[in-house]
Amino acid sequence: YIHKVFYLDQGLEVKKAVGETENIAFLNKYGAIGTFINNDIKMLKRNKVTKGILLGSVLFLFYGMLMFSSPIYKTPAMTMFMGLFVTGGFQFLFGQRVPAFDSSYYPLMMTLNVPYKEYLKAKWWLMNIVTAASMVLAVCYAYFGWEMYVTFFAAGIYNIGVNSQFTLWSGAFNKTQIDLNSKEKRFGQKNSFNIKALLLLIPKMFLPMVVFGIVQRFFGITAGVISVAIMGLIGFVLREKIFDIIVKHYKVEKYSTLEAFKNKD
Repeated sequence: YIHKVFYLDQGLEVKKAVGETENIAFLNKYGAIGTFINNDIKMLKRNKVTKGILLGSVLFLFYGMLMFSSPIYKTPAMTMFMGLFVTGGFQFLFGQRVPAFDSSYYPLMMTLNVPYKEYLKAKWWLMNIVTAASMVLAVCYAYFGWEMYVTFFAAGIYNIGVNSQFTLWSGAFNKTQIDLNSKEKRFGQKNSFNIKALLLLIPKMFLPMVVFGIVQRFFGITAGVISVAIMGLIGFVLREKIFDIIVKHYKVEKYSTLEAFKNKD
């Protein structure tokens, strides 16, 4: 041991710490979309507000327990309502706050001409990956009957194919700044909601509930599940065209959003 530490240079040598960065390597091959997803994952892990979003998403997995609170939640339409939240909790909490989560550096992004479509697609993929995971975890509801689980599964498909895009669309009208390190004002912030965002609730929530309720009543549970799932698949197939529409709205709202994010009041 004495021999090992005898040399003065070795004893005085400063140990160099190797810096490590959080990075999911395989995402790098997906270009800008992969980079955006990596950044969002880092944001979700590091900040107080986004950690609250993750916690809320986990709690939404138990939303189906409402069926024990009142008989009204056992109706077909309300079962679909619960399924949309069980599988889409993260989507609703995270997606409608795009681009508000990036409000601190959104002006810089715009000066760099960040491609809107890739930016939004990254959010879309992240939301849908979590939605797919929620659909798998929701299999626990099969304990209460497979009819409940297949309804939740159809709701998940609808969330992936339709609601993921409408949720991002509603984000274009959210002009609220979000301080990622603040514990206050996580939800219900000023300017978080407006009439356009509320109108988007019709295809997001009421359409699948009404379709499922009516079809299930006249043709049975299987037809009801298939009808909602088909709507989700149609939305998924048409996603590129829908994205083009969403991007146009983000561009229309661009300058009012920048002005709102610059306003610190």
